[in-house]
Amino acid sequence: MAEFPSKVSTRTSSPAQGAGASVSALRPDLGFVRSRLGALMLLQLLMIFNISATVLYITAFIACSAAVDLTSLRGTRPYNQRAAASFFACLVMIAYGVSAFFSYQAWRGVGSNAATSQMAGGYA
Repeated sequence: MAEFPSKVSTRTSSPAQGAGASVSALRPDLGFVRSRLGALMLLQLLMIFNISATVLYITAFIACSAAVDLTSLRGTRPYNQRAAASFFACLVMIAYGVSAFFSYQAWRGVGSNAATSQMAGGYA
């Protein structure tokens, strides 16, 4: 225990003159984004975005459809505006739903699982 202090170096370095937060510390790590883990993380974020957008457009579709007055005449301006908004919300909801489905399929890895890839032994 008496030898321990002699083996420890207590020399410290001082930061460069006038250097605050360096620009390289704020730059995103592109190597991580290009890695498999980074790509899966971005895909999962896209999937969460698509699912939440689908839910929001479902509520927009329901709200716009419920706002159409039953007593308003067809062909009038308020009726046409609400019908067009409902139709657009329905189309966007379907598009986000399909995108979320394909994001989930890509995240899950369509057609492959650990058991089949282990059983094939890489000879497939």
